[in-house]
Amino acid sequence: MEQHYHREIKDIYRKVGKLGGLVEIGVGKALRCLKDGDPQLGDEVRDGDRNIDLLEVDIEEDCLKVLALYQPVARDLRAIVTLLKVTTILERMGDLAENIVNKASLVPTSYLSESRMDIPRMGELALKMVHTSLTSLLKGDGQLAREVLSLEKEMDELHKYHHKVVAEDIEGQNIRFSRAELGLLSISRYLERIGDQSVHVAEDVIYLDEAKIIRHNKEI
Repeated sequence: MEQHYHREIKDIYRKVGKLGGLVEIGVGKALRCLKDGDPQLGDEVRDGDRNIDLLEVDIEEDCLKVLALYQPVARDLRAIVTLLKVTTILERMGDLAENIVNKASLVPTSYLSESRMDIPRMGELALKMVHTSLTSLLKGDGQLAREVLSLEKEMDELHKYHHKVVAEDIEGQNIRFSRAELGLLSISRYLERIGDQSVHVAEDVIYLDEAKIIRHNKEI
């Protein structure tokens, strides 16, 4: 029975790795859709999100089956709980990638480089946070997960700055203020949320690796 159990756990990790890969690809395509104004990329992100949804359900069923059949304890129990939580988080990231492409149609490609908002930097941070959090999960590496936490401050500060840009343009009736700027602010929010979700994954990896809950105390 133990052999079957470990094989099933390994298979769940494989599926979560696949799910994470789909999410990472989706976020990357969403950012390229925004940059290039390519509607086909937007369609690919939407199709990918449907695959993400299906795989999330599949993984959840596998986790519940393992809990029911093997009643794991200690680290094994933490692993299943972590994988269940991370799967839900990854599905949300897929939704956020789709939200980005839905707003991308409001933003002309030339506007992205003209705007004072640094969306490209946010995109770089988001992709790095997603990739690092997933790598830390698959390696069970709490120290690597902490690298994700270190990027959160810059992401949050960029999003606050983007709010400031829009507020200044509205108050000054700046000619640069437009529907495109509001679209970029929404995209800024989605990228900030992707960063937040990556942090949640990292926190769960630290819980798995170190048996510490740091959600409300990242200094631990």
